[in-house]
Amino acid sequence: MKQLIFALAVVMGFSGAARADTYRWVDDKGVVNFTDNPDLIPSKYRKRVRKSPSMTNPAPSPESEPESRPQRQSKPPVNKSDKKPTDSLSEQEWRSRFATLRAELKALQDGLPKKREALNQLHRKRTIYQRPQDRAAYNEQMDKIERDEARIKELEAQLSALDNEASRAGVPFEWRK
Repeated sequence: MKQLIFALAVVMGFSGAARADTYRWVDDKGVVNFTDNPDLIPSKYRKRVRKSPSMTNPAPSPESEPESRPQRQSKPPVNKSDKKPTDSLSEQEWRSRFATLRAELKALQDGLPKKREALNQLHRKRTIYQRPQDRAAYNEQMDKIERDEARIKELEAQLSALDNEASRAGVPFEWRK
């Protein structure tokens, strides 16, 4: 399950950077899956896939198109209760994106103390016995911890970016929990 969450987070992270179409489907267990490669979609779910188009044209900045500002103001005001995110993602999709990132982040953060304790034990062994295999195990554990810490920073940045995206899209705070 953790691998699926990790894979989903990786796919979501790279799909935005690549600006490719994103495909979404829900499997038999109710897990929301995303990919940017339609060949990776299992055949039994292909009829249920929702395609989100790529975002090849980023939103223009107010400085680059001043004439677009009056057009936006000429639209009738929107009631906040009727407002739907402009990104056209559903509530479930927004919640899923936040939950996926937070679940992976929590799993990594919860696993770090155990890995650090194992590192301390390996350090003691290495100090006492001074065997080459103890040094190799210590270095491997240290690499795992460093990778986890780097991934945690990356996930925190992705979560912050997703929160900014949700703010721009007008997503309610309840959907971001």
